[in-house]
Amino acid sequence: RELRGMEALLQALGQPRPPPHLGPLLCNLTQLAEARRQLLDRSRRSVQRLLPLVQCRDSVAQRRGVVGALRNCCFQYGE
Repeated sequence: RELRGMEALLQALGQPRPPPHLGPLLCNLTQLAEARRQLLDRSRRSVQRLLPLVQCRDSVAQRRGVVGALRNCCFQYGE
């Protein structure tokens, strides 16, 4: 089962000035195994799109959310 809207969320995060609440939302979503699987799917290149946001100076909430999402992905195993 695929979570709807994950691709749209990642595209919104890639915009020049994404809304600051999207980072924490992604962090919360990646608590779900399915969201982690989608984020770690190599064909989507999602992690590569998120890495620049780790250094986001515009929004501390954005940066913390993205770092939290990547941290949550460290707990994905078995695939």
